[in-house]
Amino acid sequence: MRSELLKGVRMLDLTDEKGALCGKMFADMGADVIKVEPPQGCATRKIPPFLDDEPELDHSLHFLAYQAGKRSITLNLESADGRELLKELVQRADFLVEAFPLGHLESIGLGYERLAKLNPRLIHATLTPFGDRGPGKDYKAADIVSWASGGAMFLMGEPGKPPVQMSVPQAWLHAGAEAAVASMIAYYARQADGVGQHIVVNAQACGVWTLMNEQAMPLLHGDYLRRSGVFTGAIGGRRKTVYQCKDGHISFLIAGGAYFNSTKAVIAWMKEEDAAPEWLTREGGLKSLTPSGFMSTTAADLKELDDTEEVIQRFFMTKTKKELWQNILKRRLFGAPVANAADIAEDPQLKSREYFVTVDHAGLGRKFTLPGAFAKMSETPVGPQGAAPQLGEHNHEIYGGLLGLSNQEIVALRAAGAI
Repeated sequence: MRSELLKGVRMLDLTDEKGALCGKMFADMGADVIKVEPPQGCATRKIPPFLDDEPELDHSLHFLAYQAGKRSITLNLESADGRELLKELVQRADFLVEAFPLGHLESIGLGYERLAKLNPRLIHATLTPFGDRGPGKDYKAADIVSWASGGAMFLMGEPGKPPVQMSVPQAWLHAGAEAAVASMIAYYARQADGVGQHIVVNAQACGVWTLMNEQAMPLLHGDYLRRSGVFTGAIGGRRKTVYQCKDGHISFLIAGGAYFNSTKAVIAWMKEEDAAPEWLTREGGLKSLTPSGFMSTTAADLKELDDTEEVIQRFFMTKTKKELWQNILKRRLFGAPVANAADIAEDPQLKSREYFVTVDHAGLGRKFTLPGAFAKMSETPVGPQGAAPQLGEHNHEIYGGLLGLSNQEIVALRAAGAI
């Protein structure tokens, strides 16, 4: 079902992977998102993994996911005719999103000031690694650079070891989402005064925002957070928060205070199955933990906590994630299985909300399961509006239908290398 949320709104998406999510969010909301690609195809078409392990232009799973619901045209911005075509499209667009190096569009006569004269209502979003001013404005940045410069990477990894990279590149996903939000805020303002504006998104700053309370730690506590890996520094300096189980991992913490009843409940469960040693179940055991949250830090009590973690680890290794989850719910434990991709695909909660949707890709003759709506709206549903386009699939539809060019003109433009 076509979303009505942004019906009649048009966006020109000139980005690569750095802004793909911005256009995807607009497409999910029903906007007409035109993916403007160079004649050889967007760089995102070459991002692995590939369907059937075949590196074809239409086989990138990254492209199939993040370009779903968009229309594709080819356009050579290095060509004078191509630049004139973009100007024509801009006059018929509400939004434009791009992630070119600063100054590039200005150098070819397509900077914001020039485009705004053609369409004063245009909302133009530029994604950059470090913003458009300051000493770092011309720096380049891969995903690892954004996480490192934004501070989040400092917290990733094990204590006493170097920071580690985020496993799946996603710094630009944060930037793309912020570009979508900022564009909608500008659209709201435009509804009042009819004037568009230029938005500059700083990927480094988007990374800083993910730190949440870490930024306030030095101010409020006189110190900063450090890498803790699968541990937390809340109790005795270093307590385990991730345990292995029979088929994966589970997040669990033994502690006093709010966690006290959970800790006692898991010990009771172990006792039911004769898996708890006598010292753990005797009266007055775990002296370091209390309902009030008081935690003793004597060497003996810390040794008792370490031993307790070892016993719980051995117990969890006899259980599957499913068994542990059932008992977490039944016994009201503070814990949760650590889901992998397969778990998420089969998650009953996501299924009950019809989160995943099936999309037909006519060009490939395949059906794909994609993440669905990022929000459930009662009156204006959102979600994937169709499959990702093939390269230049909508050239005639847009150049002919939207711009009114004849078939002969389109053929001539292609022959001249403009599209």
